[in-house]
Amino acid sequence: MGIIEIIGGLLIVVLSVIVIAAVTMMDPKGNGITSALGGGDNGSFFGKNQGQTKEAMLVRAATICGSAMVVLVIIVLFASFR
Repeated sequence: MGIIEIIGGLLIVVLSVIVIAAVTMMDPKGNGITSALGGGDNGSFFGKNQGQTKEAMLVRAATICGSAMVVLVIIVLFASFR
């Protein structure tokens, strides 16, 4: 195993932990069973948009780290065939 595989493997683990943490910290998009039974979201405009910046940051982090992880997996895969 070369140095590229070792460093790449460590970076893949770190990126996957970041993606998992970002996804689990996101707010759920739907109302679940509550909306089906008639209970809706009665929040105000400010209550609905309060976490918009946090949510956008988490989505951006998950997207960037996920994309970097895919590229890194491909690089490590081709480096291991050398």
